[in-house]
Amino acid sequence: MFTRFIIVSLIIFLSQMSVASELLIKNVHIVTGNRDGKVEIFPNRWVQISNQKITAITSIKPYWPATQTELDGTGQFLIPGLMDSHVHTGQMPGVNWSDETSVALQKQFFIQQPRSYLFYGVTQILDPASSPKQLSKFTRAPDKPDSFFCGAVQILGGYGMRDMSIEDAIQYRPYFIYRPDTDKDAPTGFDPTLHTPESVVERLKRDGASCIKVFIEDGFDVRSDWPILSDDTLIRLKKAGKKAGLPVVAHANAIDMQSIALDHNVDVLMHGMWNWLAHQRKDQLPEAIQKVADRIVQTKTFYQPTLNVMHSLKDVTVPGYLSDAELKTVISEETLSWYKSDSGQWFAREMLQGWGTSDLELIHQRQGAVINQGVRVMQYLYKKGHPMLLASDTPPAPTYASQPGLSTLNELRRMHAAGIKLDDLLMTATINNAIAFGLEGLYGTVEKGKKANLLLLNTNPLLDVEAYNDIEKVILNGKVHNRDSFKVQ
Repeated sequence: MFTRFIIVSLIIFLSQMSVASELLIKNVHIVTGNRDGKVEIFPNRWVQISNQKITAITSIKPYWPATQTELDGTGQFLIPGLMDSHVHTGQMPGVNWSDETSVALQKQFFIQQPRSYLFYGVTQILDPASSPKQLSKFTRAPDKPDSFFCGAVQILGGYGMRDMSIEDAIQYRPYFIYRPDTDKDAPTGFDPTLHTPESVVERLKRDGASCIKVFIEDGFDVRSDWPILSDDTLIRLKKAGKKAGLPVVAHANAIDMQSIALDHNVDVLMHGMWNWLAHQRKDQLPEAIQKVADRIVQTKTFYQPTLNVMHSLKDVTVPGYLSDAELKTVISEETLSWYKSDSGQWFAREMLQGWGTSDLELIHQRQGAVINQGVRVMQYLYKKGHPMLLASDTPPAPTYASQPGLSTLNELRRMHAAGIKLDDLLMTATINNAIAFGLEGLYGTVEKGKKANLLLLNTNPLLDVEAYNDIEKVILNGKVHNRDSFKVQ
């Protein structure tokens, strides 16, 4: 009996050894942020990865079975995989849902979408208005970033549900709030108790959500006739979220809407403040804008500049935009041809309407002014020492100028061009997002015990923003991939 026990124990030990040691990265420079808000550099390290996690980081070679995989990182830089905390996985950029010619292209897109994020080093994504069912197409892919979601808590007639019936809301907006005094004609069998703030948050927690998304949007630009969640509902959502351990994140991009969000102590503002309403001033930040920005700093509310949003609305109207060579890394030739066609240009035409002029240069000047407003708020916050979150909002609208992965890279480029230093940019793309969404136990840094979602770069990211486009290897769950294997076929 004792002999049998020894044999069985030895078999278990040997079987564990056979899977325990999977990958050793040799002589690599580690560049990583830490939880104290600093970037650290560890030159010439050995990184051991086992069972999808980092198990050891040493300055000399650890014991390593000759049969296991060794990756030479000499002269290269190992950083955490990037996290884009604002993407929408359920829609293909540029799609006109009434155009049947794009159906086959959509099938191609959903196959390529997770690969496009990986090509640009995004190993974690957060879809802030989704559900497990809606995210399933993305999560079924063989190679895909680790994914997280927030549930969209909306109301009938509000943003995202302007003309939606309660029957459609039940089917497509599982976490909507039912208002007994306002929402009439509930169908037979509908249980309003399942759509209170408390029950919705309970369901979100049960479904595995990472956060609760609310929409504080009473209308685009100067429009203000859309209903928003009541103060009482926001208070109840925040209280229920705190009890469930779920942060409340807010869609809000105007000065008045962000003020309401701050009144209710939201944890993340999911857009930059580009809508200043009547507070226009070119020489310095208007006092009213400064006051709201100062509240963001004082309350330590996480902030997503989402510069990609306004750029992608402008870029569809830029002649020759679709000739950009980088687009071919994530868009097939067939899809590019469709985007250039009369059918594919539908949204570009739509974006040129309502300006009161056909002068493209003047339209671009006006669009640029709005872009600049968002940049100026971000710069003000950054000078105050406020951390940013990498979030591209891909795609924010049916614009083909917002593509998975590439928009994330462009968000980094634009943030850096606006003054975010490279060490802070690394924090923005990694540990800041992990902390904001309670994921820092597994993601965001290169250290023992973390998930082995890593990037091997040929260029030091503290010297050049283009390092994020100079990826040699993508390491996903401990498995090494050549970057080009994720390029569109």
